[in-house]
Amino acid sequence: MVFPILKLGALAVKTMSKPLANAIKRRAKSHPKFRGTIINFAQSYHKINVGLQRRLYGYSTNVDIKPLIEEKAVETAADLVGELVVFGVVLL
Repeated sequence: MVFPILKLGALAVKTMSKPLANAIKRRAKSHPKFRGTIINFAQSYHKINVGLQRRLYGYSTNVDIKPLIEEKAVETAADLVGELVVFGVVLL
């Protein structure tokens, strides 16, 4: 009986945290200092992700990885930050 109630509670908290995540995503796209920070974060994430994929698929790993376009980097990082907020709230 306790498990379904906990699961329902976690789902409710996750649902309520989505507007907070969306607000953070909007703020990340518009605030200049935060935007610069998340662009750097997205570029690092992109380099790690591409490097791991290349290693998993057996391709050469000693190549230059092209950076993301600025708008794509902002979108990627904003989505990542939004998801981290949702998962962070659920973990609490």
